[in-house]
Order: sequence, then C-alpha cells, then structure tokens
Amino acid sequence: MTDTKLPRFLLNSIPKSGTHLLKQLLLGVPGMQNDPFIGMYGHYHYQTAEKLATARALPDHSFLNGHFQYSTEWETFFEELKMKQIFVLRDPRDVLVSYAHFIPKVPAHHLYETFMQEEFTHNDRIQFLIEGGVPITPFVAVQPHFAEWYRSFSEWMGRPNVHSVRFEDLMSSEENRRKATGEIIDFLWGDTAHSYNREELITKMTANIKPQESVTFRKGKIGSWREELNGELEALFIKHAGQLLDELGYGR
Repeated sequence: MTDTKLPRFLLNSIPKSGTHLLKQLLLGVPGMQNDPFIGMYGHYHYQTAEKLATARALPDHSFLNGHFQYSTEWETFFEELKMKQIFVLRDPRDVLVSYAHFIPKVPAHHLYETFMQEEFTHNDRIQFLIEGGVPITPFVAVQPHFAEWYRSFSEWMGRPNVHSVRFEDLMSSEENRRKATGEIIDFLWGDTAHSYNREELITKMTANIKPQESVTFRKGKIGSWREELNGELEALFIKHAGQLLDELGYGR
C-alpha cells in the first residue's frame, strides 16, 4: 500500500439521516481517522475560536463530522481549507419520525422541555416538528417548520466540492451500497494517487458498517415512517412539506 494520505474532508449530515452509518463506512478506509470529540454543530457565528482552530488543524487522512446548516460563511470556511464534503440525506419523513423519537432522550436538546410536557404525546411531537412553533423553554429560538429546517441543510446539495449520499442507497441492497461507496471513493480521491484496489476498498468499507454498534441507532429502516404517520399526520406533512419530497425525488 502507498503511504499517500487522503486530504482531510468533512462529513456533514442532516440529523437522523445516518451519520454513524457513514462514519463506519468511511472508517473502513485503512488508516482513516475521526476524533469523536471534535464534532461541530450549529451556525458559523456560534463557533468558538478553539473549535475553528481544531478544524483548521485537522490532519490529512481524517475527517471532521457534524450537522452544518448551509451558510456562505461555512462554505467560504471549508473552501479556504480545501476540504471536500460528503453530505448525507434521508427521506424527510423518516428523518421526522426518527427526530421525534430522539429529542426526548437528550435533555440538552433545545426542544427537550417542550417535548416532555405533561400530556404531550408522540403525535404532538411530530406535529410540532412539521408545523414549527415556539418552544416553552425561555430564550430558545422559534423552531422553523420542518421543510424550512430540512432545507437549511439540504441547500448544500449541488454546491462545489460537495458529494451527496442518500441513506437509502446504503441500506436498500448490497449492489446499491457498493455503487454508492464506489462513488464516494471516486469523489474523495479524485486524482490523488493510491494503490488501493477499488473493489477491495469497497469491500473493506462496506464490511465496516455495523449499525447496532451506534449509540443513536434505533431502527435504521427505509420507510418506517409509514408505521407512525397516521392519515392526519401524513396529510399535514404533505401540506407543509410535500414540495420538499418532490424536490428531493422521494415521492409522496
């Protein structure tokens, strides 16, 4: 194997879209590194100088991960660092349902108190995420409606040096998983010389996927939203975010 190192890069994802699945896949590259303690989240202007310095000091053959909403500030920051980005997305309806399950398990989340109100049901949580609203926690910003929240991340799609990966392509079949992994390899390496056999590298990366070892893993299924969005909630979602499904090609 050559000692040529892959230039550092960014793994960015919409929350509950398969972050840990992609981390496992990428860590299947021999020698690849990711420090789980330096993930970055939120808008650029919320970051400390120390956090930004950590990203600037990231070594080659490693990646930074986080949930980065699109902004010109972030785009400029990563352009200056010459960091390519892997962007992960998932069917918005599955993201919605998974997020509604996730928030009540995380006391530090800004919507935790809102979601843990007495008599606030799981369906109430889903409705709140679809429509957006004012959290009960003082001084917490208004939660945007779901389509606006989702688009704040998906606006990265199609940007220079950004490669989008659909969760469904990694979970639907072995053939699709290998195809998507090969496209990731081609994007990250580009013209960088290496002595990996492409098919062997795909096998190493896909073999490293072990969803049950993720602390945030719940179901990881495609289309599990059908089990939880009743007719009323599904209609509400289509009303507020049907166009988002069309834009992303997920169908209604």
